[in-house]
Amino acid sequence: MKETICIKNMYQIMKRYVWFLISTTLIGVLIAGITLLFFITPMYEAKTQILVTQSAQSAGVTTIQTSEVQANIQLVNTYTALLTSPRILDDVAQKLGGHYTAGNLMGKITVGSQHNSQVINVSVKDKNQAQAAVIANAVADSFAKITPDIMNVNNIDILARATVASNPKPVSPNRVLLICGYAMGGLIIGFFTVFILVVFNTKFRDEADVVEVLDIPLLGHIAKIPENHEQF
Repeated sequence: MKETICIKNMYQIMKRYVWFLISTTLIGVLIAGITLLFFITPMYEAKTQILVTQSAQSAGVTTIQTSEVQANIQLVNTYTALLTSPRILDDVAQKLGGHYTAGNLMGKITVGSQHNSQVINVSVKDKNQAQAAVIANAVADSFAKITPDIMNVNNIDILARATVASNPKPVSPNRVLLICGYAMGGLIIGFFTVFILVVFNTKFRDEADVVEVLDIPLLGHIAKIPENHEQF
């Protein structure tokens, strides 16, 4: 039977299968909850900030010139790359007692800088926030120790050390976004299932289907006889 589905028909179909759509949505939410509880490890974040500048005294002047600030800003990319280099991370791994390798640490560390700023932000994610703070501070300390020899700078300041919150909240996964995504996925699956059921259903549902498919006039119909009718 050929189906022609318009907006009005679609509304009627969705109304007929509304509980099925609600069920598939709730199943999506349930799967999201199970995923959060058993398959995704919450990750916590700790941050530290570092400021690296050239010493004005070393250049033979008593004030910091604008050109010097701009030069330092251009070197920020070099400093951010240095923070995740094997030279720094191997030193950090050694400080942490060899529990991590440089590769393990690189996967936990994110380095960035504010626009037109000499401040470098170091962010570390770990399943334990206290450990994330330890790693972040170790990275800052190793950077402050090793960088002067590599880059010939003598003014490295750790502006903010990583601390542990009294009631830390995970930064990932985003529970609300994940649950909404799974719920939407369940609803979409429900829509597709209903669409397939309707489009590929070849049964006659009422008199209108008979007239449409067979193209013959309807002369009459037989009413449904109740099962508990009296026998004569």
